[in-house]
Amino acid sequence: MKRNVFLAAALFLALGMIGLVGQPATTQGPEGAVMTGVWYWQNTVTGGILPSVLTFHNDGTVFCSDALAFGGIPTAMNPFYYTPFYGVWERTGPHAYTATWLSIPFYRDAPLTGLVAGIVRVRANFAFVGDFDHITGTMTGEARFSDTTSQSFPLNCPDPLAPGAAWAPMWTDVVFHAARVSVVPY
Repeated sequence: MKRNVFLAAALFLALGMIGLVGQPATTQGPEGAVMTGVWYWQNTVTGGILPSVLTFHNDGTVFCSDALAFGGIPTAMNPFYYTPFYGVWERTGPHAYTATWLSIPFYRDAPLTGLVAGIVRVRANFAFVGDFDHITGTMTGEARFSDTTSQSFPLNCPDPLAPGAAWAPMWTDVVFHAARVSVVPY
């Protein structure tokens, strides 16, 4: 009898652990919806959609691989190549968030081709919409450009973290929406 109770308890514990491990990644935690994971992000711009792939990490950091990295659109609309966007995010409400990214732009055209243009900062506010696998929001892009007339150009990139840093607007209120990437059956 004692052996059957022990076996039943072990079986109950094993099935419980299998149930916990077998669950898909949760999209809702004790404070509300959870952002962590990979997202397919679409920026609505004049003439179409620019895609991005973002990874939100549980430590509050975020990585973005953006369509602008290799140009993405004609030089007349975007004179820069960009490094990936690295940033941080935080919860502002049960289903709302804010994020800030930094990237380094490089000139695409002569005579400055390939030289550092400065620092770009993107700020966004967004929230879940419909369910915990879809978000929408707006973002603003700003820059601190290097002085191309300085004798130290391109080695005079402004400090993006300097107190009171003056940022020049690049774009405002770009609307975006994103969907959480999920496993596709093999």
